[in-house]
Amino acid sequence: MKDQLISLDDIKKAHPVFRKPYGDKLARFVMKLAGLHHVNKVYDCGKYKTGTDIEDAMIDEGVGVKRVVHRIDILKQFEGKPFITVSNHPYGHLDGIMLVGEVAKVRPDFKVMVNWMLGLVDTMSDHFIGVNPFSSGNLSQRSGSLGGVKESIRHIEENHPLGFFPAGAISKNKITRIEDREWQPSVLKLIQRAEVPVVPVFISGNNSWIFNFLDLIDWRLRTVRLCHELANKKGKSIHMIFGEPISVEEQKKYPDTKAFGEFIKRKTYELKKR
Repeated sequence: MKDQLISLDDIKKAHPVFRKPYGDKLARFVMKLAGLHHVNKVYDCGKYKTGTDIEDAMIDEGVGVKRVVHRIDILKQFEGKPFITVSNHPYGHLDGIMLVGEVAKVRPDFKVMVNWMLGLVDTMSDHFIGVNPFSSGNLSQRSGSLGGVKESIRHIEENHPLGFFPAGAISKNKITRIEDREWQPSVLKLIQRAEVPVVPVFISGNNSWIFNFLDLIDWRLRTVRLCHELANKKGKSIHMIFGEPISVEEQKKYPDTKAFGEFIKRKTYELKKR
């Protein structure tokens, strides 16, 4: 467990500029600009907890949202059996924490494939598989991703459940609506290979209009805004809706990866109407 999720020292190690005489002031400015104090506050609320109390404290006390969970009992039919959840990604780190916190109450062996940012939350590491399969980075990045993919496959083969946010990025501004980008082939192929039931999970809502407006200008501006989004959710209700499992037989009607992705994404967003 860390004193802070992201400390001043972590920022100072990120670039030589922070080791100059004005480095401390600059590092503090960067932390404030990026809203890292919000992230540290959420982390602090759960760091002395255990089990799913970690996620409950982070969401209830740290962020201050009300969770409304629908039809999670659907998962009880898979006791001791593997399954995969697929979810839209409207918030970023918040929806990952929520998904783990709820599913792990039914299946403590549940894990979610996450990117490096959410993977920093060491108190939740038992529920994370860190990987970035959505980019073609350098050799070390690809090697790390490959390790995560192998761990994901092994996790399912050992009869454990696994969760994916197949967009691999936060939902985007599509002018008339906020929606995930096209779900990524790398994850879809993993799901097809697993040959286990897939449970769609829709998470309601989205980040602020400012966050989504910045995406129209430059995705990097939106990224800088992300941690601030933890501070504007207090008092809001977020619905998490579990859909009917998609059987392996039904999945195999869509051997083409693109068509398969469109199918399971559509099944997920259809839950919004409920």
